[in-house]
Amino acid sequence: MDLYTKNTRAMDGETLVQEYVRTGNQRLKDRIVMSYAPLVKHIVGRFNVSYSTTIDRDDLYQAGVFGLLKALDRFQLESGTPFKAFAYKRIYGEVVDALRKEGMLGRDKYEQIKNLENSIKRLTARLGTEPSIDEVCEDLQISEKEYFQLISTAQMVYTTSLNTKISGDEGEFIYKIDTLKDDEQISPEDELIKKDLKENLKKVIEELPDREKLIMALYFYEELTLADIGRVVNLTEARISQILSKTLLKVKTKLQK
Repeated sequence: MDLYTKNTRAMDGETLVQEYVRTGNQRLKDRIVMSYAPLVKHIVGRFNVSYSTTIDRDDLYQAGVFGLLKALDRFQLESGTPFKAFAYKRIYGEVVDALRKEGMLGRDKYEQIKNLENSIKRLTARLGTEPSIDEVCEDLQISEKEYFQLISTAQMVYTTSLNTKISGDEGEFIYKIDTLKDDEQISPEDELIKKDLKENLKKVIEELPDREKLIMALYFYEELTLADIGRVVNLTEARISQILSKTLLKVKTKLQK
């Protein structure tokens, strides 16, 4: 083992990245990937691909590592942003792209989810209460398996909309989330809309059953994986995905009233 390797062995991920950016030493790349592998696995763990026959979590992990390496090549020390925060969006974006390329996200899926939303709104208005799974399946003429596949996709659609790739000024691809205005730059009109949306969302969430509120909080505020949430509330990962998907669908439908 050479002296350089000894000196860098004890470095944490952020320090390794800083050293790589300063020196361009390619030997550090593998160690950086190992250091941030838990982050990639964590991001992958927030998606349910158990219904897919074309992609699995190993595929998503490889996409995430690709995003990590792209982030490493684009990271600038002068930005003052921690590399973990910078890399998170790129890793997440590549995982979403992998899902989209395999057909799990796309225009046809958006149309199917829209049909699902409309069905629930229509049945709720007619029945005066939230429809059952069987009632939704009968209305849409789909099987229960197709229903759960669809709400699993709905979860990914609702939680990935800000990671859509768009063209940048110089022809490169950037993510929509990177183009959002800072809070300090939001116009008074935008601020009112944002405030109204937050207030409505808060009201809708407060009306949810306690278990659904907890799962929403663990997913969006604590940013736990589906498996981690399952351990907290003593349910399977698949069941957590189903509850989260149905809750997101319910929240979105109520906000559209």
